[in-house]
Amino acid sequence: MRIKRSPMKIHICIFLGMLGILLLSPLARAQDEIRDISRLKQDHFFYLPGKSDDSAIVDREIQQTLNESYSRRYFSIWQQEKPRCTRDDILWDFNKYGENPGYGENHRRREPAWVEGLRHSAGLDQYPNRGIRGITVANTDLRALPTSGPLFDGLDNDSGYPFDRLQISTITVNSPVYISHVSEDKAWVHVETGTYFGWVSARDVALVDDDLANSWQSGRYAVVIRDRIPIYDEKGRFCFKAPLGAQFPLLREEGDVWEIRIVVSDQDGRAISKVARLAREHAALRPLKMTRANLARVANELINQPYGWGGLYGNRDCSSMLMDFFAPFGIWLPRNSKQQAHETGRFIELGHLSPEEKEAAILSSGIPYATLIWRKGHIMLYMGSFEGKALIFHSMWGVTTQDVRGRRGRRIVGRSVITTLRPGIECCSGLAPGCDPLQSILGMTLLLPDAPKPPEPEPSPQLTNP
Repeated sequence: MRIKRSPMKIHICIFLGMLGILLLSPLARAQDEIRDISRLKQDHFFYLPGKSDDSAIVDREIQQTLNESYSRRYFSIWQQEKPRCTRDDILWDFNKYGENPGYGENHRRREPAWVEGLRHSAGLDQYPNRGIRGITVANTDLRALPTSGPLFDGLDNDSGYPFDRLQISTITVNSPVYISHVSEDKAWVHVETGTYFGWVSARDVALVDDDLANSWQSGRYAVVIRDRIPIYDEKGRFCFKAPLGAQFPLLREEGDVWEIRIVVSDQDGRAISKVARLAREHAALRPLKMTRANLARVANELINQPYGWGGLYGNRDCSSMLMDFFAPFGIWLPRNSKQQAHETGRFIELGHLSPEEKEAAILSSGIPYATLIWRKGHIMLYMGSFEGKALIFHSMWGVTTQDVRGRRGRRIVGRSVITTLRPGIECCSGLAPGCDPLQSILGMTLLLPDAPKPPEPEPSPQLTNP
């Protein structure tokens, strides 16, 4: 027997189903977030002791000394007369990935012949075939091999997308580089920066002569304190987008608009200087005074931004976020998280302490917004204490999960967030080894000498909701 359904009943069922989806979606999103992100207000100004504190956390003379050191390291690459990396240094990546070429963007295993083809096109038998100054004319990717194609170790959340093992870093537009080699097909150039080396697209780099190099290294610098600001030349033509931390020689201040010098490439691949305009609200004279309000303002520009392994897609990972964060204040950081912890400031070993002792040491000795917290493969910025707990700001991919049966997994965060030292601790049943992020912290680095500790902020009931 055929059952007839009322059109009205069908419409009601559809309506109720859609209503249920709408009502449950926020709940599903909330359950997908780790507890720290749901409970902690993601706003750096919220945690300021005075809400708009304009007192500096370091003496101006000390900051100026750090800024001068920043300039020396930033431009040191233009002072070298020969490559620092050897042919064997470059071949190391070809050999490594030739033995294990991983997976491509189509989730298929790559063949060793793919890497061998890249080796041939690199023309390293003639390395180095260049030895000249250069400058980036675009925000460009620095690659371990001369290709934009990805290489993934596996296909899961820890070894697959977005962890392209060929991505070393991004290089910000108009950054000085040293060009050591041009590939045989002339599509790629091998460059060195102040902290790393690799391959970039040939169209993203221009050759620099002595006159431009000398003029670029003298005078004052406007540093961008907003992210992805479009830059136009005098005729209003778009040139590029400048990320937070990008810097340019300052030519003139005219009210709310600054004139800056930028570099573009001519048809022969040589760098030529142009005048551009930059809104004063988007920039500061380097070094920006290290007040708590300025630190919070710059940090808020980076909050909630997508995680970007090695700077992929113009995003930032943990170390590149901190490198860009400190650039406006004239504090140089290397690109790698381990180098940031050990090659800047004063490193304090914490690995031998219990989790509780580690947090106590950080609360006791850490200077908010001037202390790095390090564990293997990850770097974080200490923000200060709130309700007796240390807070950190970091760009993170995810947290380890473990169910009652001991099955491990990964909950993706995928952005820059404010958390405690134990983000996602609730995602592990029984606190199995490796599940407690605080346990894996190995040390902290004090970036500034004699920086005063701020007063404790008042607790807020907004952050105590379950």
